[in-house]
Amino acid sequence: MENKCIPYKYLPNMLSLFRVVLVLPFLLIIHDVLVYNCVKNWILILVFAAILISDAADGYLARKLKCTSNTGARLDIIADTLYTISSLTAFAYFNIIPIWFIIIMVLKLMEFIITSKITKNKQKSKNIVFFDKIGKISVSIVMLLPGIFAFRCIIIDYKTVMNIVIYIITAALIISSANRIINIIKNARV
Repeated sequence: MENKCIPYKYLPNMLSLFRVVLVLPFLLIIHDVLVYNCVKNWILILVFAAILISDAADGYLARKLKCTSNTGARLDIIADTLYTISSLTAFAYFNIIPIWFIIIMVLKLMEFIITSKITKNKQKSKNIVFFDKIGKISVSIVMLLPGIFAFRCIIIDYKTVMNIVIYIITAALIISSANRIINIIKNARV
């Protein structure tokens, strides 16, 4: 249900759009650091922090101002996906992470959309997405992966750290997907 919250109705959505806009400078800085060996650590950290803060703030403000909406939820997912997939793609391009992890993330996104739609239809709910705890935590950690790169000046072997985190996240995402699918099958029998 779309709630009315004038005059602050669009503030959470504006933060999500702000996050979309920040993706391009973030990727350009990553490119400059990796291609030209530019030292732009503080700028990269600043943009990374702005992305994370806007992600946390948009949902918090939507709930606090009582202006949650399906449009806002979709916009948040789009902003998160754009940031995550484009960052991971840049890291895979520069051989920092394996490309198969991007495939895992895309498959998880597709599973999330499909299982949310099935759950929504089954429960006749107005919510467009259904989160599970393991999946939500795993995807939140994925959003932190670019931070490991941003803080590479203090993380001695950031590539190894990123890859260890990737394997842990992959295991958690597989568990999350299995749980979601098993719950849908169980609910279909009821």
